[in-house]
Amino acid sequence: MMSLSFRNPADAATLLQQTLPNNPQAAEEITALPTAAEQMRQSVEVLLSPEAQKAAKTGDKNADIDASHLPDRIKEQLKMIRAIQERIAKRMQDMQAFMSDRSLSPKMREGKMRQLQMEIMAMTNSLIQATNDLNQAMQQMKLSLADRTLAGTLVSPQNLQS
Repeated sequence: MMSLSFRNPADAATLLQQTLPNNPQAAEEITALPTAAEQMRQSVEVLLSPEAQKAAKTGDKNADIDASHLPDRIKEQLKMIRAIQERIAKRMQDMQAFMSDRSLSPKMREGKMRQLQMEIMAMTNSLIQATNDLNQAMQQMKLSLADRTLAGTLVSPQNLQS
């Protein structure tokens, strides 16, 4: 028996059809192989735990954190960091809106911008502190590299769901 490895299942099927002799037994073996579409469907199958399914139904924006296997203390830190990130993003949007609002006098716009900048700086400091606390907690709990990576992924900006 010959062993071949392919990245694209369709390439394997094409090669097998070209190289196997024309006999009924070989034809049966080829048709018994899963199609490229079937293999693709199987390779992207995602199974959610019952907790994750429940959280997905309720529309909880922290469902992915709750569904993780991380310790509760870490989950709470992740939720806090995500909330701070969302507040910063909201304030940045507010700042953009005030920058383009021509109904305010330049002096009022400047005052509001200064206030928003100070709020953003304060929230950024809170975010830095919360991130440091998270790192310290993960270190104290001796979390694995995989768990630390998961925690980092859960608070990455693309996971923000405002």
